[in-house]
Amino acid sequence: MELKKKYLRWALWLCLAVLFACCVWYLTTPVFKGSYISPRHVYRVEYYDVSPIQRLIHYDMKIPSFVRLYRIEPETLMGESDVADLWINGQLYWWLNPPVNAVQIGRDIVFENVPPECADCPRLPNSAVRP
Repeated sequence: MELKKKYLRWALWLCLAVLFACCVWYLTTPVFKGSYISPRHVYRVEYYDVSPIQRLIHYDMKIPSFVRLYRIEPETLMGESDVADLWINGQLYWWLNPPVNAVQIGRDIVFENVPPECADCPRLPNSAVRP
């Protein structure tokens, strides 16, 4: 009988530890919201909503989010933005031709000095630059 109580107590503590670990993971993990690929399929932009803990820190923002820019081949993280409010502020612009060479998301997030997608490509129409 005493041995059974010992195992039940141990199982209860194990369940509480797993529950605590799951709560910590949930409170600290950002949520993936979507991605967009550049017109010539060289770069990818991924949108993330911040974790619930960061949401408390940025209480004054309606949709606190951050963005990551990747080069697709080879898979390379080019940059990660600071937290910005993307509520009515998330329009994506691909300015990948010289002299600008930037990716802009809304008015708050800009990735500068992004290498061109290709060297001798014809210029993209405005409908591809501003989707």
